[in-house]
Amino acid sequence: MRGRIYLVLGLLLWTSAEAQTHTPTAAKGPPSAPLPVLEITLSKDPDYQALPLAWTTQSEAVETDCAGDGDVYVSVGGGNYAPVGLAALTPNGVVSFVNEKITDVPHPFYKFGAVNPSIWGSGVAFEVQGMDDAKVEITTWTDEEGRVQTEEDATNAVAGNYIARFDKDGTYKGAIALDDLPFQIYKFATFDSGNIIAQGLDRKQVPQIALLDSSAKFLRYLDLRKDISTSQDVAGDDQNCTGCTAMVDEVVAFSYFTPWQGKVLLWRRYTSIPRIYEIQESGQARVVNIKAPEDYDIGSPIRTDHNWFVSFNKSDAKDNRPDAFDLLLEINPQTGKPLGEYRMKPPDKMPETVISCFFDGEFWGVRQDAKEQKLEVVRGTAAPYRGK
Repeated sequence: MRGRIYLVLGLLLWTSAEAQTHTPTAAKGPPSAPLPVLEITLSKDPDYQALPLAWTTQSEAVETDCAGDGDVYVSVGGGNYAPVGLAALTPNGVVSFVNEKITDVPHPFYKFGAVNPSIWGSGVAFEVQGMDDAKVEITTWTDEEGRVQTEEDATNAVAGNYIARFDKDGTYKGAIALDDLPFQIYKFATFDSGNIIAQGLDRKQVPQIALLDSSAKFLRYLDLRKDISTSQDVAGDDQNCTGCTAMVDEVVAFSYFTPWQGKVLLWRRYTSIPRIYEIQESGQARVVNIKAPEDYDIGSPIRTDHNWFVSFNKSDAKDNRPDAFDLLLEINPQTGKPLGEYRMKPPDKMPETVISCFFDGEFWGVRQDAKEQKLEVVRGTAAPYRGK
């Protein structure tokens, strides 16, 4: 979701790990002509019901995604809204995909803070963990002022890992157990057939990418050329890898799956060469090195039906580098070469407005209305930038 991107699927989340590591810049090369700059103009779509801002997981960086079906998906579960999961903003109202609908997992909670849920042609899914209340360890003590304090430790109370699946209308379809897999899932995506591609760490803490069937049964690991999952120097307790700018678990945690034209794209953060893997359901993969201009920091992709779009930032006129990846770079999927820069027309800016996807020649996103405390669907197109 892909929205838990500053400019995503979500995506995605920018945590302290983000601040402690560095996204690679493209290697220096010969000077090239400046990229064309386009400006995205977004307007509210009155046919969509707004979502109360209190429902969202992070008001400062809303996690959002869309799949070309006319709906915009937002992670929910913050503020005063107890259920956790996703909400779809649709022309027919708000549809929820939340943990309170899950009936076959004990006390389900949304794993990894709502990162990278899976949205495909006929369904929605995300990973959850169950909780065994009987195994929650409760410690009490009296503080210096004589007050009794209580602390709960749920470390040993996890009662299984699952993928919870829903129909697009919000109907809960049941949970799939994951505990028999030979690796722990960090992120996953679903092909239109229902089969799954997933990535994570195995019991030796080695990164793995695998194909699973529609019941999440293990089929096989993938051998992706030049990926850390096939590197011979990542094994055992060694948490570093050649060509990485972060620890292995961080590289895995901040990687993204994005469906594209019946395939799935895998984007690795914190590697020395920005590259995207285009993976077919058969497991056949093609690697594309992203030939970004010098001094560009490349972020996460957003979902699209045509050329690729990835978020990025770059130094400003005063050589200051912003923290937010609030611009888009259009990429040729065949060559990895950039085709143009995209920015949002003021007053839209991150985090108040987030681009969710690009379909049928149109950008989709969500905009925060701070005055009305709601989240609205916005749509629009891009035109050549004319300056201020």
